[in-house]
Amino acid sequence: MESRDRTKVVLLACGSFNPITNMHLRMFELARDYLEDTGQYRVVRGIISPVGDGYKKKGLIEACHRVEMVRLATDDSDWIRVDPWEALQLEWMETAKVVRYHYGQLVEAGQNNDEVDTVICSKKRRMEEDSLQDPPHRKMRDSPRLMLLCGADVLESFGVPNLWKQEDIAEIGGHGMVCITRHGNDAQKFIQQSDLLWKHRKNIHVVREWVTNDISATHVRRALRRRQSVRYLLPDLVVRYIQENNLYSAESEQKNADVVLEPLQRNMGASSSCLKMPASLCGTWDMISNINLEGYMVALGISLYVRKIAVRLNLRKVIEQQGELFNIKTISTFRTYGFSFKEDQDFEEFTQGLDNRHVKSMVTREGNKLVCHQIGEKKQRGWAHWLEEDKLHLELYCEGQVCKQVFKKNVN
Repeated sequence: MESRDRTKVVLLACGSFNPITNMHLRMFELARDYLEDTGQYRVVRGIISPVGDGYKKKGLIEACHRVEMVRLATDDSDWIRVDPWEALQLEWMETAKVVRYHYGQLVEAGQNNDEVDTVICSKKRRMEEDSLQDPPHRKMRDSPRLMLLCGADVLESFGVPNLWKQEDIAEIGGHGMVCITRHGNDAQKFIQQSDLLWKHRKNIHVVREWVTNDISATHVRRALRRRQSVRYLLPDLVVRYIQENNLYSAESEQKNADVVLEPLQRNMGASSSCLKMPASLCGTWDMISNINLEGYMVALGISLYVRKIAVRLNLRKVIEQQGELFNIKTISTFRTYGFSFKEDQDFEEFTQGLDNRHVKSMVTREGNKLVCHQIGEKKQRGWAHWLEEDKLHLELYCEGQVCKQVFKKNVN
């Protein structure tokens, strides 16, 4: 297919970029190679949109610095650039709104090329009226198509309760996505298991990165706090900027530590009756409801025999605190499972008595919740504990399945 007959594509990457790494830039190259190799697309531009300060993520430094680092990182690129619009907003903007803004910019640029001015307004009005009927990329044939560029972790985060609105996922899927995945990720499986993503599967391009590269902004910040070298992980100009401005330290990593992440704040709301301090969770709790335990255990790969027993059990949960150390034990007549942790610290966990897997876990406080993210063979795995009035709530999630349990305090 001739280049002029291919669909033009603009790639948009949203995120913290705290700081931007070489892997962030590498994603654009991988996506462009993949799309152009299909013979259907020609990538004409890449846009990096750092999130604003209103996102309130722990350790997120000021947007002005993150925008400048992206500018430096892309200074020698002839097709990737930074766009500060999202970063300049006083409030956090949902990704769908950012996609909508940039799509509008592309449409407006295409309209400005029209020769008959009197047609422009009617075209724009007609496009707005048809926005719910047609996929976004069909509205202007001459405008480039906008696709969201992301890693597999973003795609899988669609399954985390209260993090994304379903209508936002549908809107992003309608535009198109390019998902960069690596060994250990199974983005295709996640798409297959999600009815919403399955509907837009033809718009979601999964690209495998065969050259293993586990550069993480979190690991980079840790190295910077410890005064270790990060050269060749970040562009040299970015390393120099960080050093000159002394950006990452133990103090900066604690920024927003006690603030609810804005997406969770908006999507689930903050209740004054909920947990104020994790210590309030301590005590012995008896289960009074258990919804979708079967589906959760199927996602974990637990045998039918064990599942039949587990759904009939009455569970008791014992939560204790010793200084900074928390101990959580789940007791039943069949099996008992317990583990210990400190907030914001990685720990190796063996889920003995459950699905008997080794996972890397971290428990953090997100507003009124204790939230655990577990990294291992199973994706989107974790749990959240919180209090509402006098009830202990627990959500267990794995690969799109969510089990919801409620406990009351045992006062005996």
